[in-house]
Amino acid sequence: METYENNHEEYEVSLSDILKTLRRGIWIILATTFVFGILAFGYSKLFIQKQYTTNVKLYVETLNRSDNSYGSLNDYNYATKLVDTYVKMLTTNNFYEKLSENLDNRYTPVELSKMVNFVADDEIQTEVFNAFVTATSPTEAKVIADSLADTAPSIISALDDNTELKIVDNAVIPTAPSSPNVTRNTLFAAIIGFVLALVFVFVREALDNKIKYSSDLTNISGIPVLSAIPDFGEEKFMLWKKEDFLEGEVNNG
Repeated sequence: METYENNHEEYEVSLSDILKTLRRGIWIILATTFVFGILAFGYSKLFIQKQYTTNVKLYVETLNRSDNSYGSLNDYNYATKLVDTYVKMLTTNNFYEKLSENLDNRYTPVELSKMVNFVADDEIQTEVFNAFVTATSPTEAKVIADSLADTAPSIISALDDNTELKIVDNAVIPTAPSSPNVTRNTLFAAIIGFVLALVFVFVREALDNKIKYSSDLTNISGIPVLSAIPDFGEEKFMLWKKEDFLEGEVNNG
């Protein structure tokens, strides 16, 4: 039981009071949650453009590898350190201009820079990194990724003669959109609707100064309620005149 003090008066809020408030506002809460979820579902399905993502896995290989184990370890460390450098080289305007030319200038370098994302694993240093391509069409994402796989090695070889960029996995046509996540959007909107409805119900209850239960009178006045008149709804009762009442006594006598 929690106690709140307002204007030098103390009011106790019990669990039963909270449950009564929730019971009175249950339909508002359910309806708001349902409406928010349906609106988010419809908006995600009809108005947010679908995006499809595919990826190319690239591998940095050092040329003239050493035969001994110590030299091989140095080659490996050298290649892993080059991954971050090559990722930065492949995010330059020069690379995107070459990629745009290979795609017959269907996209500008700026547009391609927003569609391509190079990702190196920062936790586990390896010679492999990924290039993710996102487009509004699954086939177009595959076309851009294939063109990237042809363009990236030539850019790297022109910058460094001691290493070579190879393709580990080629891109595939995505079978499902990567965004929007309709389920996540629907659940997130439903949760927002639920919270807003919950806040509304409790704020409305806090601002309502009407007395609904006999316990409210006891809490406010400190005087116990001895009796209460029940609510009979729309039932009607016959009012007896004084003469009829007296005549009834005579007849009964």
